[in-house]
Amino acid sequence: MRRACRVAIRVGLICATAGVLALQPSHAQESTGDDSRPKEAIAFRLYRWEENYLWLSRKTGPLTDYERLKYIYLGGAPENYLSIGGEARYRFDGYDPYLFGLTANGKAFGSNQERLFLHSDLHLTQYFRAFAQVDAAAEQGRPVQRAYDQSSPDLRQAFVDFILPVDRSTTTLRVGRQELWLGPTRWMAVRDPTNLRRSFDGALFEYRDDTYILRSFAARPVAIYPGPFDDMTSTSEFFRGTYLRAKQPQGFPATIDLYLLGREQDSVTYARGTGREDRWTAGGRVAGKFATLDYVIEGANQFGKFARADISAWGLYGQVSRGFEAAGVTPRLGVRTHYASGDGNLKDPTFRTFAAPYPAASEITEMSLLSLSNTINLQPYVQVYVPNGPMLDASWNWVSRASLADSVYGPPGTIITAPGSKAVNVAQIGQLAFTWELSPFLQLHGIYSHTFAGDYIKAAKGRDMDYYRFQIMQRF
Repeated sequence: MRRACRVAIRVGLICATAGVLALQPSHAQESTGDDSRPKEAIAFRLYRWEENYLWLSRKTGPLTDYERLKYIYLGGAPENYLSIGGEARYRFDGYDPYLFGLTANGKAFGSNQERLFLHSDLHLTQYFRAFAQVDAAAEQGRPVQRAYDQSSPDLRQAFVDFILPVDRSTTTLRVGRQELWLGPTRWMAVRDPTNLRRSFDGALFEYRDDTYILRSFAARPVAIYPGPFDDMTSTSEFFRGTYLRAKQPQGFPATIDLYLLGREQDSVTYARGTGREDRWTAGGRVAGKFATLDYVIEGANQFGKFARADISAWGLYGQVSRGFEAAGVTPRLGVRTHYASGDGNLKDPTFRTFAAPYPAASEITEMSLLSLSNTINLQPYVQVYVPNGPMLDASWNWVSRASLADSVYGPPGTIITAPGSKAVNVAQIGQLAFTWELSPFLQLHGIYSHTFAGDYIKAAKGRDMDYYRFQIMQRF
């Protein structure tokens, strides 16, 4: 079955690439001069259900072959249409050694990953929408297979929207299997770098107008299994909460996010032990511009219960950057930092380790081996946007422990321990990366980083490591 799945995905990758290149409009990177076409008409979103191709109903002149795939008119009102799309991606990840050479799996390896997404987006009038996405993924080379990197074809998303537009506002009820995008908080991510993205079974209520977006939800994550169409709703976790986003409310020169998110797990492991957890995250985010600086500030307080302990933890994030115009390129200089509290006393009745609800594994570093718990990091960076070329990124990352009593947390289920160590410094990481949008349909991406093991990693018997990545992605 796995071999057949790999063959199917590779064939799909080839067919998708050839098919999209054949359908691709020759003017994809040029101005059409057609005012009915939005500026981002062919700008694919991370969340594909956010795309809207109703604008094609207003286009003057015939549609291209590709546009006829994105807007299949069903008759009646222009809002009655079907849109087809997908993604084919190949990615290589290399570790030398993996996880700083710790544990029995801490050896050098390279991982070949392929994934294929196909989706349909049905709109019937302005009051109803149905979205479905099927995926398949294969991976070779990783010593221990992760559930979210390999599966025969399965249903990743399948939801319906009931929509009530009134004047300048819209109310939507979404029910079914879905990717939960609540807002740009640092504590939640769709897990896109892995082959199979994170989705939930549940319901989402959304209200939006020109200033406010309010989302409330209750859902359970989808448990991934390797067979075809066998993914099930997890019964060991429950996620619920509310997220409010305000765009320059009352003329305030920034966007403000406020949220309350609750994650309940039957079993989770930290340095102090394993137990049941019901953790709530209450926080806020402010993003705007001050003079020539772009800034983001986010903070969250966590409370609830872990086993018999009361949770009291903090997480903070900040980023400041500034763009320049120089010699035909647009460099941007910036710095980002995280703080995630750690447990000061493993026997204290108050538990102080911060754990984001569903963070990206790459939140601290792209190698995805250091998690956002008991962590302080500081990362200055420079980005250069080359016209008609790649975006280049270089950074240096200092990572240290927030509490000496707590451990360092690695990939899910992994704790890096160095018994008795009083070392603060975990690692320093130098990284170079590029992302090149060769066309609206084709993207190249690559990363190289070297990690200099800090005193804590060395005390845990770890050492320096290299990480490298190459990725090619075709979207349509």
